[in-house]
Amino acid sequence: MELRIIDALTSLRDEARNRGARVDGRRLAECMASYGTFPPSELLNVAQAIDRLLEFGRDGLLYAPPAVVVDATKRLLAGRRAERVCDPWAGAGVLLSVAIEATEATAAFAISRNEDEASLGKSFVPAARWEVSITAKGLTTLPGALDVVVSVLPFGVRAPRRKTIGNFRATQPRGLDEEIITAVAEKLADDGVILVVVSGAFFPIPTSTTDGFLEAGVALEAAFAIPAGAFSPQTNISSYLLVLSKRTSDQLFVAELSLSGDNGNVISNFRNGREGDSPELGRLVEPQNFRGIPALKLAERLEEKRRHFGGRAVRLGDLATAVDLGRAREGFQFPERQNAIFIPTIGATDVVLSVDEFGIKAQNYAQVAIDARQSMAPFVARFLNSELGREIRDGMKTGFIPKLNTTSLKSITVFLPDIKTQEVVLSIEGKIAEQQNVILGLHHNIAELRRELWAKPSATNQVEERLGQLAERLSGELTTQVSATLDQWFETQPFPLASILRAWQATAISDHKTRYEHLLHFFEAASEFCSIILLSAFASNQGLYGSHKEKFAAALVAHKHSFSRATFGTWKFIVEYFGKQTRQLLTGDADARALCREIFGDETLRLPEMLSSKQLAGIVSRTNTMRNNWSGHGGVVGSDEARLRNERLLEEVQKFREAVADGWESMQLVHALGCRSRRGSFETDLAILMGSNSEFLKETRTLSTCLDVERLYLCSEESNRALQLLPLIIVEAAPRSQRNACYFFNRLDHDAARFVSYHFADAPELNGNDDAAETIRHLTEV
Repeated sequence: MELRIIDALTSLRDEARNRGARVDGRRLAECMASYGTFPPSELLNVAQAIDRLLEFGRDGLLYAPPAVVVDATKRLLAGRRAERVCDPWAGAGVLLSVAIEATEATAAFAISRNEDEASLGKSFVPAARWEVSITAKGLTTLPGALDVVVSVLPFGVRAPRRKTIGNFRATQPRGLDEEIITAVAEKLADDGVILVVVSGAFFPIPTSTTDGFLEAGVALEAAFAIPAGAFSPQTNISSYLLVLSKRTSDQLFVAELSLSGDNGNVISNFRNGREGDSPELGRLVEPQNFRGIPALKLAERLEEKRRHFGGRAVRLGDLATAVDLGRAREGFQFPERQNAIFIPTIGATDVVLSVDEFGIKAQNYAQVAIDARQSMAPFVARFLNSELGREIRDGMKTGFIPKLNTTSLKSITVFLPDIKTQEVVLSIEGKIAEQQNVILGLHHNIAELRRELWAKPSATNQVEERLGQLAERLSGELTTQVSATLDQWFETQPFPLASILRAWQATAISDHKTRYEHLLHFFEAASEFCSIILLSAFASNQGLYGSHKEKFAAALVAHKHSFSRATFGTWKFIVEYFGKQTRQLLTGDADARALCREIFGDETLRLPEMLSSKQLAGIVSRTNTMRNNWSGHGGVVGSDEARLRNERLLEEVQKFREAVADGWESMQLVHALGCRSRRGSFETDLAILMGSNSEFLKETRTLSTCLDVERLYLCSEESNRALQLLPLIIVEAAPRSQRNACYFFNRLDHDAARFVSYHFADAPELNGNDDAAETIRHLTEV
């Protein structure tokens, strides 16, 4: 797009700000008309610039549809010829312009919501006939049949209370989107098609709406989910691109469009009426049973987990003998019921067995009495408190504030082995709790010794004697076992981190100074690695990152951090800043959580939960403070001090292990070696960059997009998509060596990026990386 157009829009914005008003629509239209007619590809860029620079999106006035919608519309209309096209909620006419070009239409009709919008639309698409209407009434006056209808329909707008739409009599539609669909359906040619975007709340479709469409002569052919965040920063609401026509079918094709990938495979699967290798790539479902892509993906994940778990899947409604919701009224009490559990209807607190264990108000619990012939209440409670159980509970919540109601409670799935197996599981669970209490007791004993040592230094003899007795009890086999399990945990971590821990482990035990320096490098690398993942996730959605970019850049400066000289403190700040933003998504409504799943490429949300935990942020903060304090100490570090530092950092490693738990169990760091297109998917050869061994394991996975062989990705075993990491971390064969090494971005030297390795002493630096330098500019330039 020409800079003069940007300059003109900026000038209009500044003039309006000086007047304390918004940009006048007619003035904007006159300005745009002076540049002539824009081709559809350029028109989208211009509309995006208008939304961004004139800040119309803040008031719900968005002229640029998401690029993914424009691309999918082009692909769906490819090869179709039409005489008459229409956009019944046209905005600035971007989608209408796409439809005209794709179908070579000779007549076009557009309906706008106000005169200012129509004026801009006429300057962009002068060949169309423009009308102004905020209802579907304007459609009834259009002459002749329509061959193609395209539109991004209004989200959450109620239709005026009207009994009829043209000649179509039906029950009152829920919203203006349905009214517009039924209205254009009456005008649709026999071989015509309707491509419209509706909010995610459209599904599940009520019977009245389905019957209304059928009575109007159209039926749903396909529903393409548009991931949450496509309309950022205006809204994070999820949406669907619907395909309707006069062809009827018992099956509905459903799939999910990708904001970052090539959606040609998805459209191809639809055209060929075939399912993909995953729900994202396409499924054929019964229209009346479709409840949205998230519900479909959850159902498939649960079936896979059930096979792994064993036992049968039982709906809680079939397992319960009674369900009682808590009430807010004074004096409310749940009825006395045997074999009952209490499930929190909001938040993520535990399922409990008695009112004495409530962590929130009673009104936010539901009491569920369990059929004792099928299961025991403690088993069901512990299952629902497991990671799998929490995922199931979360998937059933609905509403702006995600919440369980009676219907969704009864729909919760519980996996039940036979009663005997349940008893064995509970017995072992009790033994685990016993051992855990022993360890907690030892932990308290050690804490007591430390308090006594510093409260009364004169009692060092007594403290040391008691410590010796405790150490004697813990020595030998137990110490060896703890060390062995720590070694095993190293191999579950991504290579950039595991390689540093292995370097620490390979250092002589008596070399305390080198060992603690390795651990300092580990924590600095870990904070940068977490920062890169967080930045990569948010930057994967331009609208979302755009809403944070200015504030983030200003905060970096205010805290005296920069990428030009990135330090441990820089990465600590990023973990804290974007960790907070991630927590807000995780605790937000269903659309916010869906957006979080999309940007991190993690259906389970384990990765964002791990990276945004306050426990992890605390570890990063404490180890950063240690590094700053120790780096500022100019004296020689003696053996005792070095040993103490190593032990303090090793304590933080154990806390880090607790914080990440099994977060890397299903999410892996990978590097693509090549891929082959097959039936709408990509068979991708991957190097699995996990553990400390630089000879990486190889495997083949089916993914929805082709991965860049020069980038690193995080890929979940439960998803066919991957999160591309920003090029601030490199894993490749080191210079002058055939061994793979990891390099982290360190700083910019005259616009050239410098990388350092924390584990490979033979070649500790790499210099010059244009991709990294360009990425830094993109992250910080406002």
